[in-house]
Amino acid sequence: MGRERRTGWCARRVRHQPAGLCSAALRSRTRPAVWQPAVMRRPLIPLTLVAGVLLLGALALFGRSSELTPAPEETTVTLPPVRVAAGPDAESGLLAHTLVALLALQEVEAEVVAFSDARDTRQALERGDVEVRPGYTGEAWLETLERADPPGDPRASFEEVRSHDAQEGLLWFRPRFLDGIDEPPANATFAFVVPGPPAVDADLATVSQLASRLSARPDATLCVDPEFASRPDGLRAVLAAYSVRSDQPVLAAPPGDAVRGVVAGDCIAGLTTATDGAAWAAGLRPLVDDLEVFPAFVVLPQARRDAMLERPVISGAISPMAGHLTTALLGGYNARVVAGEPLDEVATSAAAELARRAGREVPDEQT
Repeated sequence: MGRERRTGWCARRVRHQPAGLCSAALRSRTRPAVWQPAVMRRPLIPLTLVAGVLLLGALALFGRSSELTPAPEETTVTLPPVRVAAGPDAESGLLAHTLVALLALQEVEAEVVAFSDARDTRQALERGDVEVRPGYTGEAWLETLERADPPGDPRASFEEVRSHDAQEGLLWFRPRFLDGIDEPPANATFAFVVPGPPAVDADLATVSQLASRLSARPDATLCVDPEFASRPDGLRAVLAAYSVRSDQPVLAAPPGDAVRGVVAGDCIAGLTTATDGAAWAAGLRPLVDDLEVFPAFVVLPQARRDAMLERPVISGAISPMAGHLTTALLGGYNARVVAGEPLDEVATSAAAELARRAGREVPDEQT
């Protein structure tokens, strides 16, 4: 269930914008009238009339020629589609298609560029092969910063990678930091999931409450990935942080099996990710890691600064994902994909919902 990690170096690309053109002012000069004797002024009357007739004829000819010559057509500059990177996993693909749908709501043409390796999405953004991608702050902390201590606090996780990547011309969109899985930002961190009503443990909402339940029921079993269970910085560290006995019964189960184990009643809780579509589709809910033991994986759009300067509409179009996507919303979208709904239809629906939450009007066909 681990995420692939690798560090890449950012390549900068600078685009020079042409300076504005200076326009020269035209100055009209009025020639002063010259006094003439009366004998000289009189012949000027018919000459003036002739000059007027000639001038009118010239204007008429000019008008006809302008009618025969069509006005030059206005040239429309066609901008290339905004390229959005997607990793090989379903969640990354869903997020990328949602970003494309958000851009479409602002009449910006965009396309998904799929990569077979999740690490390549970051490198493509660095090279300028794509302009936008969905990112995870925890992955950036491990891969880009090369630090083995990603924080559990979503805000701290965001601020560190934002500051680093800004120097490389890569911008993370700032989310709203509220509490709980029903509030932004979306956090795809590891999480214990429990069944919903009418299950006996449906009242659990936090890992601290789970720890109290485990103390009261020392025979209750946890479904946990075998690698995570064996690592000293894995399950044992989590149990120690929440003051749970280290000899708590554990059933070795990868995320998919952990979800099925909870549904079957074999485990009181199972370890997967907070946005696992299979868990949400099965009616399970992630517990809030109230002590912030698990590293934060805040889900946010990331874009190249030069692309947003060149096309400012990009920023406004995709900002609803940063400001309004929640853990529960993303889990629900993933559940719809797991249930068999076409990914692009889920993405279109997700974009419309996020746009409405941002206070924007959405066409009826997008709902």
